[in-house]
Amino acid sequence: MNREASKETTHEENPSLDAAIRDGVSYAVMMGCGETYLGPFGIFLRATTLQIGLLATLPQLFGALMQWFAALKMDRLRSRRKNILAGVATQAVSLVPMALLPFLFGSGRTPVLCLLALMVLYHGANGSTVPIWNSLIGDLVPAGIRGRFFGYRNRLTGMSTFISLILAGVILHLFDRADKTAVGFLIIFFVAFLARLNSFRWLSKYEDPEFFIAPDQAFTFRQFLRRSPYSNFAKFVFFVGAINFGVSFSAPYFALYMLRDLHFSYVEFTIVSGVATISQFLTFRYWGELSDRFGNKKILNVCGWGVAFVPMLWLVSPHILYLVIIQVYSGFVWSGFSLASANFIFDAVTPPKRARCVAYQGLVNGFFIFLGSAAGGYAADHLPHSYSLGFWTWKPAFILLVIFLISGIIRLIATGIFLPRFKEVRPVETIRDRELIFRISHIRPIAGVTFSLFTGLFDSPSHDDSIPASRSSDKNENSRKNDLQQP
Repeated sequence: MNREASKETTHEENPSLDAAIRDGVSYAVMMGCGETYLGPFGIFLRATTLQIGLLATLPQLFGALMQWFAALKMDRLRSRRKNILAGVATQAVSLVPMALLPFLFGSGRTPVLCLLALMVLYHGANGSTVPIWNSLIGDLVPAGIRGRFFGYRNRLTGMSTFISLILAGVILHLFDRADKTAVGFLIIFFVAFLARLNSFRWLSKYEDPEFFIAPDQAFTFRQFLRRSPYSNFAKFVFFVGAINFGVSFSAPYFALYMLRDLHFSYVEFTIVSGVATISQFLTFRYWGELSDRFGNKKILNVCGWGVAFVPMLWLVSPHILYLVIIQVYSGFVWSGFSLASANFIFDAVTPPKRARCVAYQGLVNGFFIFLGSAAGGYAADHLPHSYSLGFWTWKPAFILLVIFLISGIIRLIATGIFLPRFKEVRPVETIRDRELIFRISHIRPIAGVTFSLFTGLFDSPSHDDSIPASRSSDKNENSRKNDLQQP
């Protein structure tokens, strides 16, 4: 069977997977020209450093709470698809009043507070869909091809995010030069709105199998916390949460650093941001193949340490060429980390518990993100401007550089403490960490990435790959059950 015929068979026999890919691409366009620019939009509205931190934390915390609420009501849902569509429609509509804020209120405190309220609605609507979507997509994607399927899907969404991000940046730059920046934001947010509506259309084509949770499969968040010292999945959750604490300590302030401190244009900001996206796009497929073969934990062993160094690299130089180079590295390690951490949930959690576990992970992440960003915002206003160690004194050019350094240290500590505490949950090939690093960093992976990605960019995973899925699922079931008696 040739590749084109294989692709057609896959789409005919798995229309939900085709819809999931197209939905993902539309969602990525919304991310690239909408959500990516919410931070710069807040800066355009004259948000203070503290307000930038609030814009980055409160909406995500509310989104995490909505994940928890959505998981609690899942056992009463008659249709997962309808609930997902309701959240998606609400999220899409929230983008319209955001775009109109500078025309209605100008800039300053009032539009920033309105933006905060609308972002709470935006993230809350999204949060209400996350555990339900994960539950549904986990039932639709065969276990044996999850790494390859999501690697392929993430590759397409990464490219879509990159293209839309670049085009949005160009639009903003052109309208900013014409002193009509508000019109530029109106255009890109309206495109994001249309993209999310198209996502709604494809989500409506998902298969909606019946969902049932037995009473013995339900457990409370308190039970989750109480059992966490003994649960492999809970240890993974707290590892990701601790990493996100370090990430959120600095994440809201990279846009502020580039636009306010370095005085980057929107095009320069877009270039630096887009490089990380294209780097992720170029490596998602390779990480997916590695995770299928060697397991998600092995990928996290490498990428967990890799992401810890990302913010500290920003201290070396503010030159745009240097920032582009480190963003290539950032996109590479984050693509592996995000893919492996997302797929680990599907391996570690049985389907009836998946939505609840995703929601509890979201709640833990939301709490850590809120604490990290609040701590980073407080530190940005209270840290000293010089540091002495004996005869050596460091006076950073910008206080945000200290925030980046602390963020990296937090990530290193989190990785060292939590990464060794959980293990792989499915049978995989064994490989030492140093051998995996060698495989990633030398000729073999580089050739594989450049050749396979550009020659097979829009090829879907072969349907033949899904044949052993049931055997893989059967082999994993016992190991998953043993752990998830204590979620």
